[in-house]
Amino acid sequence: MKYPILKALLFAIPAFGFAQKATQSPYTDPRKLAELIDQRGDEGAVRYYLVDVRTAQEYRDGHISTAANIPVDVIGSKPPTDKKDELIIVYCRSGARSAAAKQTLDRLGYTNVVDFGGVPRWTGELVRGDKPTKD
Repeated sequence: MKYPILKALLFAIPAFGFAQKATQSPYTDPRKLAELIDQRGDEGAVRYYLVDVRTAQEYRDGHISTAANIPVDVIGSKPPTDKKDELIIVYCRSGARSAAAKQTLDRLGYTNVVDFGGVPRWTGELVRGDKPTKD
């Protein structure tokens, strides 16, 4: 690079905290997600949206009980909430579509999106059918 000061600044930016830091949510842990689901409806429980971003057929074949189905290809135009700071947890079959869904929601300005990854990580029962259950 022709300008050594500019080069030094470009490498120094992350050191000054301008780089976005990744935060690890407890809800990437299947046990913590199960605890969150068990608290649903309790007074003081964390409000959240659990979203299965797989196809409608995959969802019908088995999903986490409280999950709504919003396929990854429409989540950008039909997010689960308009409130940008609400907790949204996304998952899919392997983790690729949930990562894409998280990225889409992040780009739309959502600030509390968690990528759970693939549904095989879930240790609880899966529910069959078209709708989430409200345990």
